[in-house]
Amino acid sequence: MSKRKFTLYQASRFTKISRYKLEQAIQDNLLKTMDGKGNVKCYILEDDLNKFLDNHGEQYKRFTYPDDNKSPFVSSEINDFISIKIHDEIIEQKNRIIKLLEDQNNENVSKVSFYELKSVAEKALNELPESKRNIKDDLNNQLKSIN
Repeated sequence: MSKRKFTLYQASRFTKISRYKLEQAIQDNLLKTMDGKGNVKCYILEDDLNKFLDNHGEQYKRFTYPDDNKSPFVSSEINDFISIKIHDEIIEQKNRIIKLLEDQNNENVSKVSFYELKSVAEKALNELPESKRNIKDDLNNQLKSIN
């Protein structure tokens, strides 16, 4: 009979069964323990641990799959991040598009303002009396030449 004894932590490492599962087995009276000393809650004798493993080990052991064809775990959160280089390129493109749209908008505003002013000038010329026909024709010709 062996006198070697394990702490819960040591038993967990030795058996590859989590401490939580070992504590469950202790509560279910499937695994015998001895009172511990100091910070150690309990001890498990090697013989008692081996009996537990023989009788109940399979239902408590964690099944691990072989490492064949096992790819490293990649968190789904990784897709939420991009490199600083790509980020900077996106920001540069965004700023370029904003400037292009602003320039287009300013050009459209200028065209609208120009046509509005031309329209106002034509209306004003039409209001001139016939006695000023020479001035009126001259100004109309100048307006037509502006585009």
